[in-house]
Amino acid sequence: MNKLLSFCFKGSRTYAHGTDIVKALYHCFPLSSIDKIDLKFNGLASTNLELVSGDLAPNPKVNIRVSENGQDTLYQLIESGGKIKCRYEYDESSLLEKCELDLKNQQIYMNGVTGYTLCENFVAMNKHLLQSLFPTEQGKWLFTRLEQSTLIPDESLITVKLIKNFNFRLTKSDILLGNQTIGSVYYTMARSQQ
Repeated sequence: MNKLLSFCFKGSRTYAHGTDIVKALYHCFPLSSIDKIDLKFNGLASTNLELVSGDLAPNPKVNIRVSENGQDTLYQLIESGGKIKCRYEYDESSLLEKCELDLKNQQIYMNGVTGYTLCENFVAMNKHLLQSLFPTEQGKWLFTRLEQSTLIPDESLITVKLIKNFNFRLTKSDILLGNQTIGSVYYTMARSQQ
């Protein structure tokens, strides 16, 4: 499978946002056939992307393992060189207004439907949780990996709970629906160069 994927910049960002990449990938596969998905982001993409089969492309922006009907398949996303020519508004604060922090238990939960995708919800929630737990850390939080074992509707009221922090080089938070873990989202902090 080779497929060109086109993106618009999200808000003021100058790269294809991870949540938009996840959304585009879900449109490439029949969701009813996906058992689980594992995406590893290797860097920011400033151009549109091409989905290619296998794992042999040099310098992929994303490595993908999809389990379709119980069978694992590998894909990669590589930069196509095609310019991203559009931009759309994104109001993360309106999403976070539907969430509540529980810093004691290192989690954040939704208390209302946001109108955003599930991925937009847990990515924004996790970033807000990390910024709230570690307000003095200097750098930019980046979404670096998604492991999702259960696909659920966008309207699902989820909780995101910090599980591990490997000295800010990698953090792991579980995505919960009730008491069931449906996946994990990983972040890293990119430190600014002095």
